[in-house]
Amino acid sequence: TGTRLRALAGRIQGIDDAPRRPGTTVDVRNLFLNTPVRARFLRSARVETRAVSEVLHALALADLGTRFVFEVNGAIVFDLPADRSLAARIGAIWKDAGEAGLITLSAQRDGLQLSGVVQRPDLARPGFRRAGLYINGRPFRDGAVMRAADRGYRTTVSQDKRPWVFLFVTVPGGEVDVNVHPGKAEVRFRDRNRIEQFVEASVRKALEGVESAATLGRPRAVQVVREGTGRGPRDVTGDVGGEVEGDIPQMHLFRGGASEEGDQAAPEEGHARRAPRPELLQIHNSFILAETRDGVIIVDQHAAHERVLYERIVAGFERGGAEGQRLLFPIAIRLTKPEVEMIESILEPLAGLGFEVSPFGTDAILVQAVPSPHRYFDAERCVREMLHELTHGSDLMNSARNQNERVAMSFACKAAIKAGHDLSHDEMQELFDQLFATELPYHDIHGRPTIVRLGLSELRRKFGRT
Repeated sequence: TGTRLRALAGRIQGIDDAPRRPGTTVDVRNLFLNTPVRARFLRSARVETRAVSEVLHALALADLGTRFVFEVNGAIVFDLPADRSLAARIGAIWKDAGEAGLITLSAQRDGLQLSGVVQRPDLARPGFRRAGLYINGRPFRDGAVMRAADRGYRTTVSQDKRPWVFLFVTVPGGEVDVNVHPGKAEVRFRDRNRIEQFVEASVRKALEGVESAATLGRPRAVQVVREGTGRGPRDVTGDVGGEVEGDIPQMHLFRGGASEEGDQAAPEEGHARRAPRPELLQIHNSFILAETRDGVIIVDQHAAHERVLYERIVAGFERGGAEGQRLLFPIAIRLTKPEVEMIESILEPLAGLGFEVSPFGTDAILVQAVPSPHRYFDAERCVREMLHELTHGSDLMNSARNQNERVAMSFACKAAIKAGHDLSHDEMQELFDQLFATELPYHDIHGRPTIVRLGLSELRRKFGRT
């Protein structure tokens, strides 16, 4: 037995018992009885039906345990069965969700909880995206929180990409006011910065453990097993590169692979032995090819080194910076007036990179020490290109949060090994090891892929061996 409630023009007309299976049915007729003028502003039936669908979709995502059926003039628009999985419900609503590469997210910190799904960076597309925010189970709109989620994707997608994001934030009742908007579509947080930082960090963490190499065949959502926390080495499901023993110091790439402390030190007792390493092949002095268990991968050497350098620089800034190599003959560089002003504002982060820079007259600088990230490094060219980018701006600079990050991004881009640089086998192997020890190895800082995967099944198909 259920209950039937009838209302007319906002007034209850009657409440009585009625036969009913579990569930609720809402039947709306003559919606604009009290406000007939508003009916004139209605768009086409198709547009209005889509608007109602969007509202119901938001409610359906907030209540997975309830079945939602939407009918218009006796025709079923959608029928969403009860489900325990958010990804399954999203897939029932949007048929293209199956190829969206959704990643489950779950995090908690100091009374805050966050759950939901985000999209693999390599599958994000420009333009329109599907997204939703929920606070304590209630859908809401908040551009700042959505931008915080987008910041979690920094250096994994280009600025024009819009990854799918569905986030459910749970906070104590006293931390949020839901009565600041007539339709309760917006909320006010007691500590907004805390919420935004939590969302950004949680999205970032979710992306760390996910393989998102570009594929030549059908995209696969493959989970990467992450050992430990922080910047430690990762096991890439038996693919390429052995384990990296310890955290390799900043700017140590391409110097034999030993740490600063004890080049001849034996591995610690009980440490896992290195896995057999496959042969690496450099193609056109630009790409590195390696065999994996289920095919081959191709690494862009510039993009890979860019990712390695960027994460090393950021970590180095947190540790107080790195020392550079003093030059026997300092480099004098003449600058424009805007570049002089720029160099004065970035002396501290430049020192953190290992540069020692001092004024040389009114329109020049003297570079007395430089970092040495690899044997092809051209310090003067790097400084000139960095100053031009930092002074005049670029899409990459626009994506940075602060000056330190802009300097780190610009240096990583300009200082990384380039296409055309011939690498020895040891240098290629070290690049692999250090790439897979980064937090986000599958993308350079522009959001472009560092790795392209060609599966064995795709190879067989290309040769007609399916």
